[in-house]
Amino acid sequence: MKLGHTLPAGSAIAAFGVLFLGMLTGLDGAGFAGLPLIGAISRALGHGHPEYIRMLSAVGQIGSVWTGGGTIVAWSTLVAVAGIAGVKVKDLVKKNFLPVIIGLVVSTLLAIVVWQVPETMISIPLSDQTI
Repeated sequence: MKLGHTLPAGSAIAAFGVLFLGMLTGLDGAGFAGLPLIGAISRALGHGHPEYIRMLSAVGQIGSVWTGGGTIVAWSTLVAVAGIAGVKVKDLVKKNFLPVIIGLVVSTLLAIVVWQVPETMISIPLSDQTI
């Protein structure tokens, strides 16, 4: 059974799953190596809805880049900042971990709300909504 068929279209579980996979692929260092994998998974879970695929890809990308280097900071800048400030990297990671995870969860929820796709996810068809 394919993963794309087990999750319903517009599932928030899919968005958080892609976020988690993005975070895992970001632990390699720069955070960009996993982007092709995230794109392929987003397309598989997107059920043919371009807007939903874009949202999943964006969520996976922020998860990957924000966790780059395993420090939960893009491009491992945390190591440089800790060196300049004279602080242990481990201490800085501990202090940054919770705020960054909260930011990832909030941005994922915001992406789900803003995109509101596909139409099966909402009760009013997109063509009937006014902006």
